[in-house]
Amino acid sequence: MLVHKQILHLPEPFRTEGGVLLHRPQVVYEAYGRPDGPVILITHGGLSDQHAAGRYCDEDPAPGWWDELIGPGKPFDTERYRILCMNALGSMYGTTSPSTMNPETGCRYGPQFPEITMVDMARYQKAFLDAVGVEELWLVAGPGMGAMLGLQLAALYPESVGAVVAVAGVGRTPPGAIATHHFIINTLRMDPQFQAGWYDLGRPLLAMKTVHQFLRINSVNEDLLKTAIWDAVQDGPEAQCQRSRAIDRYLTATVDVDVRDRDPNCYIALLEAINSYDLGGQADSYEEGVLRIQCPVLLISIDTDADYSLQWAEELADILNTRSPGQAQLALVDSPWGHLGCIKECEQMSEPIRKFVAEL
Repeated sequence: MLVHKQILHLPEPFRTEGGVLLHRPQVVYEAYGRPDGPVILITHGGLSDQHAAGRYCDEDPAPGWWDELIGPGKPFDTERYRILCMNALGSMYGTTSPSTMNPETGCRYGPQFPEITMVDMARYQKAFLDAVGVEELWLVAGPGMGAMLGLQLAALYPESVGAVVAVAGVGRTPPGAIATHHFIINTLRMDPQFQAGWYDLGRPLLAMKTVHQFLRINSVNEDLLKTAIWDAVQDGPEAQCQRSRAIDRYLTATVDVDVRDRDPNCYIALLEAINSYDLGGQADSYEEGVLRIQCPVLLISIDTDADYSLQWAEELADILNTRSPGQAQLALVDSPWGHLGCIKECEQMSEPIRKFVAEL
């Protein structure tokens, strides 16, 4: 399936929860499937982008990040549905963010980009949908940050969202994830070359390389390191030294490529928005905020996800099911990938998603 990026300028300025007006806001997005079909919105993970499926050309080495789930005959069937995936507000891949131009100054926003929240991101998604003429979503689905964005949309616009598939999704950002995000933010800000956000665009920060090594530890489970690296070395006098060198190579290989053209200001903006996420934030209690969601919800957790564990999905499901038994379904994926399982374990996710979609 060949796809292409599209750019849309929203017709009106966008005002954040903090009261800052973003002029000439833009959206980068992709569209798949039947233009006249029921609409599925795919929402991406924190450091990902709008390229959820297909390839830009036949020579592309890899398809979009959820390609196994999106396409003809797949769980999100492009022969039946109109599928949209929008790059999120604050992301570094073309939608208005710290890396885009501020039309009022003619320079990139950089650290002057306003603080945003998950509510802002959901409202920005709604402004995009309004601009392309979509009044009702048959379903919203996404991993990680995208899962939480889908749930936030369902809470803010219950009349417009028909169902949610949230992979590694919860109702509020757990304390461990918040701590992880602050470690990343603080690491970036403490780098002398960060220069309060006005860093040299041509030279990747040492802190960015540190962050990406940390993510290679934090985002996977130790079982993956054991199976893929440790077990590949036979026991012997030099075995432990060989294992040590192999794990070091895992941490450092391609890290220069990984951080090339990545904007640390975007990392900070998105992580702070994720930390703000709380479905009860606009209600008198967490339970009251969750109960704004009226549609069926499928919550898929990864058993080795250290930041978004099953207990936090169960907390959300219990609230919904106490009011409406069966409104929320839970599924657990067995994976060595940790949080990355939300994009690595598409084969395991296919069955519960197909079953959920069929029941709709």
